[in-house]
Amino acid sequence: MTTLIATLCFALLIAALLKFTREREVKRAAALWIAFAWLWFASSRSPSAWVQPKGGVARTASTAYDEGNSFDRNILMGIMVLGVIVLARRSRSSTNFLTSNFPIVLFFLYCALSATWSDHGDISIRRWFRALGDLVAVMVILTDVDWEGAFKWIYLRLACLLVPLSILFFRYYPNFGRNYSIHDGHVSVTGVTDDKNALGMICMLFALTLGWSMLEALKAEGPRDRKLLYGYGAVLAMAIYIISIAGSATATGCLIESACVMILAGLPKISRRPVRVHLIVAAALGFSAFNLFAGGALLELFGRNPTLTGRTEIWSRCFELVTNPLLGAGYESFWLGSRLEKMWTYIEGVNQSHNGYVEIYLNLGWIGVALLVLLLISGYRNITGALRRQEPTARLRLALFVAVCVYNCTEAGFKMVHPMWIALLLVAAARPVLDVLPERRPEYRKPSRESAETRRLANVRVNSNSPELLTRKSR
Repeated sequence: MTTLIATLCFALLIAALLKFTREREVKRAAALWIAFAWLWFASSRSPSAWVQPKGGVARTASTAYDEGNSFDRNILMGIMVLGVIVLARRSRSSTNFLTSNFPIVLFFLYCALSATWSDHGDISIRRWFRALGDLVAVMVILTDVDWEGAFKWIYLRLACLLVPLSILFFRYYPNFGRNYSIHDGHVSVTGVTDDKNALGMICMLFALTLGWSMLEALKAEGPRDRKLLYGYGAVLAMAIYIISIAGSATATGCLIESACVMILAGLPKISRRPVRVHLIVAAALGFSAFNLFAGGALLELFGRNPTLTGRTEIWSRCFELVTNPLLGAGYESFWLGSRLEKMWTYIEGVNQSHNGYVEIYLNLGWIGVALLVLLLISGYRNITGALRRQEPTARLRLALFVAVCVYNCTEAGFKMVHPMWIALLLVAAARPVLDVLPERRPEYRKPSRESAETRRLANVRVNSNSPELLTRKSR
């Protein structure tokens, strides 16, 4: 009975939040629901995991990093097909997007090429096709006429739904919202995700978006919409609460640093001076790198040891298994087969390197790392250009960019159907040129004698003092 009452209360709360945060008299394109659906599964859990609670089957090295099931593939493929249809209807905008974002296109093409030397080529190419869904969802958003409003609409809707649901699941649905350690029985908060770090990550993304939305609402001219501010504030408070109880040090550190960058980048004396923006970003990234890898005091503040909770050991073991440093093992292929079995003899249960840059090196080699760096540099240039032009979303894009770069130092976020990877594509991509229909020239027709005479008389009557008109009147 208590669970039912709590569910009804949270349903009413979500309805109120969706109403309070709704933009007045603004109608969004129906195609945005396609991107919303993709980001929903990327930010929470797979379609089959929503139908059936996790647990029940023990994982082995051969199934720990498997392809999922046909139900998941069919759902995600259906969303991709709908997105492709929308982009086909926006063919000019889609073409402009692809030609304006050559680093992104080049990275995806190299990922597809790497499947040819993977020892699990069939799995690698299937995962690459699924990764195209990230690009399709991003293009659906960024080819919208009001892409800034579309970006904000999707992330605010996700926050209003997933953040309260995470609290509900943790408190009243333990099969969905909790994980129990097999070693000491420790309870971790997972909410709508499958891992506490993933939960902290999405709440961090939502908190940055909500904070930026509040700042923009306060800066807007005219009377302030108090309901809008109350809605933003309520969801923001819940997101920060979840990060605190989840105990995700990475999400906490990223949120603090990125929020500072966003606030400073909003100051006119800084945003209009590119050098100052570069110094702020360099300071944020350098501070994180020093404390993470040089044993700074920040680790002790968050209750972590110099090994980053065993991550340094994972990295060293992974490097021992690398056989092709230049090309890598192939897209999403390193954690498969004999390599995964050997890793489990060292560290049981691990299926990622817990570092996005290391993950790219393992799968795509130094060439993949170079292409990723090219993508990051290109994206940073696009963001700083938007700051100089005083675009409304520029400082949010910069904050999310910093968050992605810092997050991938201790977690692998450059992966398919991953919220951090999708966020990077959204904020780093160059904005497409909007399609402008050319003015239609009127067809030339040789005027008849009668029509020309009629127009001449009409022009004459404009001036009542015209001699010709006076002559006609005297007649």
